[in-house]
Amino acid sequence: MGTLSVVTYVAPIVLGLGLKLPIWLAMTIMGVGVVATVATVIVSRREAVAARRDLVTAEQASKVAAERARGAMEDVLTVLVHHIGEIVSANSKSTRSQLQQQMKQAIVSLTAQLIGPQNARACVLEVDPASLATGVREMKCLNGLWMGRAEAPRTVFREDQARGASLLKLMDDRKSTFVENVDALDPALRPETDSYKTYITATITAAGKDAFGVLCVDAPCPGNLRKEDIRLVEVLARLLGAALAVRR
Repeated sequence: MGTLSVVTYVAPIVLGLGLKLPIWLAMTIMGVGVVATVATVIVSRREAVAARRDLVTAEQASKVAAERARGAMEDVLTVLVHHIGEIVSANSKSTRSQLQQQMKQAIVSLTAQLIGPQNARACVLEVDPASLATGVREMKCLNGLWMGRAEAPRTVFREDQARGASLLKLMDDRKSTFVENVDALDPALRPETDSYKTYITATITAAGKDAFGVLCVDAPCPGNLRKEDIRLVEVLARLLGAALAVRR
């Protein structure tokens, strides 16, 4: 926690000194600062949850947990909204693009940390630009945009296959879905791997207009994710969509 706090504190100070840093170095420092701030909030949230064990009654635990969780979420949203402001005010396309990529990683990290058990995995799936020329869209995890258990998402969802067609339709319709147990799906829609048995998918969109992909979180066992979790995944997906919609 101490190291994260130092990074969170030092990063904006370094940027505020007015040093003539190369743009890549300034962006790296800014990105580290954003991720460190988000990580600090997450660590604080986990410490708050652990502290509940010292409370005498279940009623006290519930009340304190709700207050601390609400405070932690407010801190998280403050960080993300500030980052969106940085994207809006960016004075060059390259700077804005780098900030948007950092926002993607921050959202993926938050999703993996806030939703489900510790071995949950979150990722952003996007349409591969190279597939557009073929007339058959392919959706995959690009640029290492995943976080969670140590198994990278490798599935390529093709529009001419059942699973790919279903996922792309969900994105095109700007919808979300929660699958409690993949074994209950039609065989043609089941994952090719047994590494996860439940998942939530939400379209990354801004005000239901442009769709930039989908935000996914999955977990190894049925029951690891709940229907109630879909609301938070949708909020995070829409925040990311707002950040990616900035093009000026």
